Amino acid sequence: MNIVVVGGGLVGASAALALAQAGHQVTLIERVEPGAVSAETKDWDLRISSVHQQNQQWLAELGVWSQVPATRRFGYTELAVESQDGAKLTFSAADAGFAELGFMVENNALQRALWQQLEAEQVTLRCPDAVESIDWEARTVTTTAAEPLSFDLLLGCDGANSATAKRAGIGRRGWDYGQRCMLANVITEQALPTQTWEIFRAGGPYALLPLDTHRACLINYQSSQAISELQQQGDDAVLAELSDLFSPHIGSFQLQPTNSYASFPIQRHTALRYHAHNCVALVGDAAHSIHPLAGQGVNLGFADVQSLVSQLSTQDLATVLPAYEGERRALNQRMMRAMDAIHYGFDSKHLIAKWGIRGVFAGIAQLPPLKRQVVRAAMGL
Repeated sequence: MNIVVVGGGLVGASAALALAQAGHQVTLIERVEPGAVSAETKDWDLRISSVHQQNQQWLAELGVWSQVPATRRFGYTELAVESQDGAKLTFSAADAGFAELGFMVENNALQRALWQQLEAEQVTLRCPDAVESIDWEARTVTTTAAEPLSFDLLLGCDGANSATAKRAGIGRRGWDYGQRCMLANVITEQALPTQTWEIFRAGGPYALLPLDTHRACLINYQSSQAISELQQQGDDAVLAELSDLFSPHIGSFQLQPTNSYASFPIQRHTALRYHAHNCVALVGDAAHSIHPLAGQGVNLGFADVQSLVSQLSTQDLATVLPAYEGERRALNQRMMRAMDAIHYGFDSKHLIAKWGIRGVFAGIAQLPPLKRQVVRAAMGL
């Protein structure tokens, strides 16, 4: 089957690679080639993903994981959550009999590793290039830099503002949470445990992603206005704000010299359809974007890819596209509703919500089989 993948980020590149390894003829169209990973600095880029255990194993099977520099991936063994009123719950990989719950990985490093494997698999890479138009009836795509391409299947992996979805006439629904997420990469004086954690408070949570024993990505959710005003005040104000939040937990730290902080708006959307014209499917953020508080965005995208590749191996395209949508929409919507429940539930000031959270935490902590099940679900198992 001739397959064109539009978008060469983590999800698009992994889709192209998995499909090529499954025996399909694949062309990838991407505007910008991933940047080189510098060996001269330990500073991480701010675009970081939490890849759970199952997807890490899948990336290893694709031959990708070993190509990611060890300085740009870091395994974590625990995940801790604390509610507004101080109720705490910690999940450990040991609860499920594993060494790690998952890995923090620099997006650019993982994307570069994926592209190295794409070249090894002799996937056709059209970069820099961009889609100019698509004829759905003739199943051809015209780009700005090369000859038109014929395809049997076209995958839109071009992100939350997918031009592929718009060209296919696929609408979406969703909303803005009215918050921004600030990310700041820091260097700590004290050694950090291999634990990622999140603490909820009125107005939005704050969290830590460990990047190595003395580096972390600090995350601060607040209203869009508050984060914008903070960034306008400059480095000293940002460091002071973060120190007030995080120093009681991790001691003193400094912003890393480069790529130290940035922020992005928190939004949620879902495509009204995942496929159209019997020849195009949306994958990853093009089909769904989710609140980032549990780090599930890229994991859902990788799961989309695995579902589609698996179904293409046993069924014809006319059957695959609706089956893919039926399976993935249900699972993605379930995760999106869970993130909304966490977002609004943990932010609630009502006593009933607080009592409910405390009761759930206590129940999970006191029932090892349930806790093990929750841990395995968080690991994608």
